Amino acid sequence: MPESSPEPTAPNWPVIATILGVLFVAFGLIYGLTQNVALTLSGTLGVGLALAIGWWLGTDTISSVLERKNLVGQGSTAGTTSPDGGGEVAATSLVRDAVRFARAAIEATPNPVLIVDSAGRLVGTNQASRDRFSIDAGQIRFSAVIRRPNLVDAVSDVFKTGVTRTLSIESRVPVDRYERVSIAAFEADQERFVLLSIQDETEARMSERMRADFLANASHELRTPLAGIIGFIETLRGPAREDAVARDRFLEILHLQADRMSRLISDLLSLSRIELNEHVAPTARSDFAAAVQEIVESLPPDKQKRIQFKAGDDPLWVIGDWDEIQQIAANLIDNALKYGGAQSDIRIVLSAWLDRESALKSAMREWDGASRLPLTSPEVDRDRLYCTLRVEDSGPGIARQHLPRLSERFYRVEETATGKSGTGLGLAIVKHIVNRHRGGLVVESEQGRGTAFSVYLPQPLELGPVRTMAEIQAG
Repeated sequence: MPESSPEPTAPNWPVIATILGVLFVAFGLIYGLTQNVALTLSGTLGVGLALAIGWWLGTDTISSVLERKNLVGQGSTAGTTSPDGGGEVAATSLVRDAVRFARAAIEATPNPVLIVDSAGRLVGTNQASRDRFSIDAGQIRFSAVIRRPNLVDAVSDVFKTGVTRTLSIESRVPVDRYERVSIAAFEADQERFVLLSIQDETEARMSERMRADFLANASHELRTPLAGIIGFIETLRGPAREDAVARDRFLEILHLQADRMSRLISDLLSLSRIELNEHVAPTARSDFAAAVQEIVESLPPDKQKRIQFKAGDDPLWVIGDWDEIQQIAANLIDNALKYGGAQSDIRIVLSAWLDRESALKSAMREWDGASRLPLTSPEVDRDRLYCTLRVEDSGPGIARQHLPRLSERFYRVEETATGKSGTGLGLAIVKHIVNRHRGGLVVESEQGRGTAFSVYLPQPLELGPVRTMAEIQAG
């Protein structure tokens, strides 16, 4: 049978008329803007070419889609009429592919996603939600994972009404966290499910608060040194203009006040940066012993002589950011040197691979008659092991009533025997770094004996000790 020649396709006059109309308008616009015939012709030609290509591609794409749909329709029809059930197998395969695709898409979503059935059971999670809420394989009750009555009630309400809801939730432990939860219902296999998508808004909220706090703190704390600088400048310009001795003394005071302002601004910026990322726990591995050793070796020789510290041969790994861990060690050692007194010896001790109870005992139960207080503590995790850094001096000590406020911003114990005062931000910085690292900070002090600050940070179980702790301490 001879092949039939394809039927000629009739011109699509409406489309051709539309293209010509667009070209006419484009010609007028381009000429009106450029007043240049050559540019107008080239521009109009480009518009016409783009329209032609777009029309051709669109026609080809639509034809391909229609052909695929036609093939699927034919396959489905064949399935219903095929005696061997091939169509049903194909339909089942398509459903399974769709389910796998949906699961893969949810798993790849960066925001936590939870799916709950009508019985309140978790039937779907992704990696982000399992990490966020520490969901174990055996946890199937939604109310056991999300211990928030208002959120549980909102899910029940969406089940009943099918109306999408949005809820804001705040967490204070272990760190401040702000999240927005979108709750939507959907139907599958004649059963209703609820999908929760959780968006972290902590960074945006903290950024707003950081700007407000920075301005308030800077304006308040800089007022005193700035007033002093202005007063001394007026004195130098007036009564002390010709007094060389007074001028040198006032210039020295001006230098100290300017240095204080510089340190204050630096500490405020550092604290703001740490608070901004406090809700994001670090994942890097760092050698705590090496970080402390590097800080000690950076000190002047006269201060190094006062420090008793010996790093072992084995690294003491912690889950933490190297720079922030060094900042912890630097602040604690600097405080001990500054407030312990010129004759005070500084003792630094590192202990590793301890459970939470042993870490607390190592951190703040060395002196029988001392006052002690945790300034921040991590969530209880029985499987977690910790490395403890204890920095103690033999100075005058701190009275009991001051201990609860030591990590507050700008809080200073003014009646120290050394007479020295810092910015009041050092321990606040340490506390926020420790919070970000999901660790703990404790203080132990006895007047007339000294003060000890201790930090314990989580350690990676996969990098366990090569030797036992007893062997490490034995040298």
